Amino acid sequence: MKNTTKKLLPYLYSTPFLILLFAFALCPFILNIGMSFTNYGLMRAEWNFVGLKNYSDILMDKTTWKAIELTVVFIIGCVGLTMLLGMFYAIIMTFKIKGITLIKSLILMPWIIPESVTAYVWKWLFSADSGLVFYILERVGLISKDTSFFFDGKLAMLMIILANVWRTAPFVAIMTYAKLSAVPDGHVEAAQIDGASSVQVFQYIKIPWMMPILKRCAMLLFVWSFNSFSIIYILTNGGPAGATTTLPYLIRQAGFVNFNFSRAAALSTISLLIILICACLAKMINASAQWIKRKGEIRL
Repeated sequence: MKNTTKKLLPYLYSTPFLILLFAFALCPFILNIGMSFTNYGLMRAEWNFVGLKNYSDILMDKTTWKAIELTVVFIIGCVGLTMLLGMFYAIIMTFKIKGITLIKSLILMPWIIPESVTAYVWKWLFSADSGLVFYILERVGLISKDTSFFFDGKLAMLMIILANVWRTAPFVAIMTYAKLSAVPDGHVEAAQIDGASSVQVFQYIKIPWMMPILKRCAMLLFVWSFNSFSIIYILTNGGPAGATTTLPYLIRQAGFVNFNFSRAAALSTISLLIILICACLAKMINASAQWIKRKGEIRL
């Protein structure tokens, strides 16, 4: 009896968590998928099962494909620039110079600030009416008075990417700095004794050492960038003329502007499928790279 109780005890302790997980994660997820097969919306008195109609309408809509294209551009820009800036921050944080504590604080500050505050700060800095950065760029002759960072399609996309990068780069910096600090001194000393330069040490020792954490950071940044909404909503409101309307913003438009909840549910499900497909592709590419690496080592 005592052995049975001991075996059941861990499950009893985890029961409250499992109940909450089912109530607040699994149930909404299942209801969302079920709703995507109906025509449910606040503008209809009654709703019915419509099968795959929502999905076919979405896939036939040019707006959806435009949103997917813009989402891809946003993700590539955010992940690529965030990884580069985060690694640059991490390298700076390893310097043993006077005032490095203050520099670390300034680097990490954007990560502490809420996403909505970040968006409002960037909107104020680049505003054509009273923006500090806008005024400086205008005074040095880099832009004209007619320039609008939020009403030009390409500039608006650039703004939301840079704002997101500025906010998320400190996360990569923290993770990368922690990994860099754990590089074995023996590896570096052995390389230096063999005549390796600082660049070679970084290329052949530190980068491979950081690679596992960089992969995880890239995965998290992909998901965060895919689901990013607040910065886009506050800075550009999806405009101009849909130039920054990504999939999350399109879901918001369908659900909370047009009150077509079934279409919003279908768009959410499609977004989930895209994330899963990308995750599977990344896993396959990583597995293929590992296999090629092992084959190369065997031949050598």
